[in-house]
Amino acid sequence: MPKHNTPPKPALPPEDALFQAMSLARKAGRLVMGFDAVEESAVKGKAWLVLTAADASPRTVQRLRNNIGDLVDVLSTPLTMDRLAPLGRRPVAVCAVTDRNLARLCYDRLDACGVIKHEEEMTE
Repeated sequence: MPKHNTPPKPALPPEDALFQAMSLARKAGRLVMGFDAVEESAVKGKAWLVLTAADASPRTVQRLRNNIGDLVDVLSTPLTMDRLAPLGRRPVAVCAVTDRNLARLCYDRLDACGVIKHEEEMTE
């Protein structure tokens, strides 16, 4: 039987790949959205990763880092609230991933976007 050579799929832009990972977490029921719900899931030890929208209020982000920054990583995404709006019923500035593997996937996608600063980059 002859082999079919299928062309490889084109790679998604890093921001689209991140949105896709967050969408997967949402479909799996492992994405918590909204400040109060994210804060509660972090305090209860359920959140593995907290993500904020690029255009989230600096005061909101600072308040979040002060309240739960020592419990879970709080990282900013390059995605705006409008871009994240299809994940929920309305635009949201703060999300938490409550599954370890999905959090790792989102973390890897954030790394591909260049959001995460590595130690060797910081020492230069």
